[in-house]
Amino acid sequence: MPRYFLNIRRNGVLIRDGEGDALPDLAAARALVLDTLREMRRLPHVYGPPRAWQRDVFVITDEAGGVLTEIPCDTPA
Repeated sequence: MPRYFLNIRRNGVLIRDGEGDALPDLAAARALVLDTLREMRRLPHVYGPPRAWQRDVFVITDEAGGVLTEIPCDTPA
């Protein structure tokens, strides 16, 4: 199963996901990002208030580091 890396771009700096997730396809990686965003909104006491991270962007990459898609954190989940 391929690995997808859910990196975060914050203020122009890419924060790399060092482990990645073994997922069946890109659609599953996108779904994981949207699930994560729902959790972030539901638990601001853990992740901080949305204003602290809403301008960040999830950058999904493959095992070779190629960018597959980007999902802004202000995307409705």
